[in-house]
Amino acid sequence: MLLAFVGTTHAQEVPVTGKVTDLKGAGLPGVSITVKGTTKGANSDMDGNYTISADKNGTLVFSFIGFTSKEVVIGNQSKIDVVLSDDVKALEEVVVVGYGTAKRKDVTGSVQSVTSKDFNSGINPNPLQAIQGRVAGLTITQPNGDPNTSPTVRLRGYTSLAGGSDPLYVVDGIIGVPIATISPTDIESMDVLKDASASAIYGSRAANGVIIITTKRGKSGRATVTFNNYVGVDVISNNLKLLDGPGYIAEVTRIKGESSLADSQRFPKDAQGNNYNTDWWDQISRKGVTNSHDLAISGGSPTFSYRGSINYTNRNGIIKNTGFDRMTGRINLDQKAMDNRLNIQYSLSYTNTNSDLTDGGILANATLFLPTLPVKNADGTNYEIPGAFDLNNPVAMQENEIFKREKNVLVGGVNMKYELFSGFTVGVNGAIKNDQEVNSQSRDRSVKAFQINNGLASRALATVNDKLLELTANYVKGFGDKGSNFSLLAGYSYQNIINDGFGANNTQFVASGLGYNNLGLGAGSLILPSTSYVSSYKNKTTLASFFGRGTLNVNEKYNLTGTLRYDGSSKFGANNKWGLFPSVAGGWTISDESFFPKSNAFNYLKLRASWGKTGNSEGLVPYQSLQLYGPTTSYYDGSINNFLPGYAITQNTNPNLKWEVVQQVNLGLDFQFVKGRFTGSIDVFNKKTQDMLYKYSVPADGVKYFTNFIWANVGSMRNKGIELSFGGAVIEKDNFNWTSRLVGSYIKNSIISLKSNDFDSGIVRFNAFGGRGLSNVYASILTPGLPLGSFNNVGHFVGFDDKGQMLLQGKDGGAPVTNPADAQVGFKDNPQPYMTGAWVNSFRFHKFDMSFQLRGVFGNKILNNLRSNLSIPGSILETNMLKSVSELPANFSTNALSSYWLENGTYVRLDNWQIGYNISLENKYLTNARIYLGGNNLFIITKYRGVDPELEVKGDLNNSTSAPNSLGLDATGIYPKTRSFQLGVNLTF
Repeated sequence: MLLAFVGTTHAQEVPVTGKVTDLKGAGLPGVSITVKGTTKGANSDMDGNYTISADKNGTLVFSFIGFTSKEVVIGNQSKIDVVLSDDVKALEEVVVVGYGTAKRKDVTGSVQSVTSKDFNSGINPNPLQAIQGRVAGLTITQPNGDPNTSPTVRLRGYTSLAGGSDPLYVVDGIIGVPIATISPTDIESMDVLKDASASAIYGSRAANGVIIITTKRGKSGRATVTFNNYVGVDVISNNLKLLDGPGYIAEVTRIKGESSLADSQRFPKDAQGNNYNTDWWDQISRKGVTNSHDLAISGGSPTFSYRGSINYTNRNGIIKNTGFDRMTGRINLDQKAMDNRLNIQYSLSYTNTNSDLTDGGILANATLFLPTLPVKNADGTNYEIPGAFDLNNPVAMQENEIFKREKNVLVGGVNMKYELFSGFTVGVNGAIKNDQEVNSQSRDRSVKAFQINNGLASRALATVNDKLLELTANYVKGFGDKGSNFSLLAGYSYQNIINDGFGANNTQFVASGLGYNNLGLGAGSLILPSTSYVSSYKNKTTLASFFGRGTLNVNEKYNLTGTLRYDGSSKFGANNKWGLFPSVAGGWTISDESFFPKSNAFNYLKLRASWGKTGNSEGLVPYQSLQLYGPTTSYYDGSINNFLPGYAITQNTNPNLKWEVVQQVNLGLDFQFVKGRFTGSIDVFNKKTQDMLYKYSVPADGVKYFTNFIWANVGSMRNKGIELSFGGAVIEKDNFNWTSRLVGSYIKNSIISLKSNDFDSGIVRFNAFGGRGLSNVYASILTPGLPLGSFNNVGHFVGFDDKGQMLLQGKDGGAPVTNPADAQVGFKDNPQPYMTGAWVNSFRFHKFDMSFQLRGVFGNKILNNLRSNLSIPGSILETNMLKSVSELPANFSTNALSSYWLENGTYVRLDNWQIGYNISLENKYLTNARIYLGGNNLFIITKYRGVDPELEVKGDLNNSTSAPNSLGLDATGIYPKTRSFQLGVNLTF
């Protein structure tokens, strides 16, 4: 009897497997699965799969932060798949803030998180593209289709002219990691710190916001292997509407007369006597193909876990001889020791990228070269037109140029935390980053476009060594019986960055095909001696910081946060190397008050308010506060019978050069509806940049100032805005779910001042409107009271006169004039959009899933300089033209800056889309499989007549001109945007 009883008990133990997913069908890692009433349990792996042994009469309890727990009776089931629903307790989820984490409900600053399951679908080799449109106030712009171009990022508008406007990237606690070197498949989450309270703990580099990236790490449980692969195809989504051969002949006949067609160089004929019709863009382009392979292995025990991954991406650009291949390897290790009081995280990554770079001259010549010309002569040589300055065969250029870049980035970090006693933890964070880059270029002497130098070859080497050490101490203490607590953080940070580089070039190569591997074969350095053949540099920046933060959370409804950071930088003057950056923020959970009406429809409301200051110096290169000497004019040395370079002061000293400071006020409201089914937030902010860094004009008197420029802190700029994020589960059914989210922002930017009692910027012109016959013509002047980049130096177009000249509104409302100098200027169209927004949707139907995102930009103007240069009838024999040349008078030959070339830049784009199918497998080794079809940029709705209205939006300082980079100006050399299609598979073993 006893033996029978024991045997029956063991017979009840059965293995149970399954998968835990969210409402979208995505696997949930780290879900706790326990047998109710026992201590037996397990965790789901990276893809939501689990295995557990339990009594078949038992009940499994599935629980995970942010989701409603679920209980399932085992019975005779050996496989139990569970779908967990979002819970209002999502407020308990942990978000990453500077030097720590916080529960969502306790956050007082403006922080928005995007987890990997919410990343954009499609081809996203850069992690920034994975969150484009997902975060209110975060503008991520991919200006063209060049695969080697990184997106431009602006958070809450333009912060600075010269101090830099890019946000700070922090990867696993390591500051300043190049984001392009991170594989998106390695990222667990990205937390965007938007206001001063959230970002002030990073002080000196947080003025433009902070993006904290947390990479995936191993979890306790059986080893899991994931393999992700996709193949993508890119095609040109839109190109310039250029004249083809017959169209060009027709326009030449209309404008210049039929006799012009007698020019046999511009209108040659083939052996059959027919005119040529060459599409030069078709000649230099191709279908771009992308291959991406990603393999990751993870697992571990309760005290040690690991995750290793390797990613290989090869992307061919749509322009021949452009693209890149990138190999990224990453190892993350986590170790616990000393009764789990000691936690150590190791991170090591290496990225090798080999790029074939774009030559804008090839793109420009593919636009300009005449469609009536053949690619080759009858003897196989390249067809050229001797003496034509603007006309060079783009195919010949492309086939005779090599332009490459190799980049290697090694990043290693160790983060140790030890709990000395309950609630008190000390930490050490150390990291080393080494970034090496080699750029190589050669142009063969046999090509007309490159004959001016008789060939050219160059190499440039650059290295960045970055060392970081941080010490922290953190104390957390709870009190009361309603979850009240307080925390104190103190720390010290030291960072040392050394930039080192060398470059060499040569010209006058005696033979073709010599390349750049032996620069000494060029005779330029002998025939035309110059100091420009070689260059080198080395500089160092040191940052030291002391920081602290205190938080107080009372009764889970009152929150207070205060931070203080004291930063010192070697970049600044002797009198102002240190800066103090404080912030304070408070939160009030109104819905927890007794007077708040209790309702399932409207169940959560929290008010946030913050104020703080952050510093900025990122755009300032080292040594700008020092008096520097360098070569100036040359002098004749009779002892050697030759000229030698003379040396003099090349930079004024400014011991008062200091931090650029951004002061920001933020008011936010978080809310939830229907028990957390719908969530949202509204933020209103006022962001002011003070002591703006800029290069100001001064009189070179030889006493106080020795050159005409000095770096100083003078101007100010403001950004005001509103941000909205709202969405949730529109439909929640067992077999069908639809979640949707709207994200939008309104930002108003304005220059406040550009001078002080000591310095005056003078008239700063930028947005150069270039073209044939135009010189020093600028569409924008920096003006207090107007947004950065306003087209306030543009005349108002009123028509054409009988001579084909543009008529502009005269000054003070006078009669129309043809001379721009006599026209009324002050046109104030804004290149900055007043509103940006996105609509994100995802669906799940049984085993199918689908997602798409629409993104829009509204209210901005674009000055189409490209159209103006390619719509001049009088120059039609010099270059090809756009079809729009037919809209202008035949005798129009002199271009003018006017509102005729201003266009509406509003657009709505289908950014990304994807359809997937999840395959359920009863396989011992392969536990999950998903196939999908997707892509990017399926369509765009816009009235803009250029290639694409999404232009470069840097707006920062161009060091070569001491004026801001172009903003809202569409010029030549545009690499076309692409439309992508993608087929992929995800496998889990």
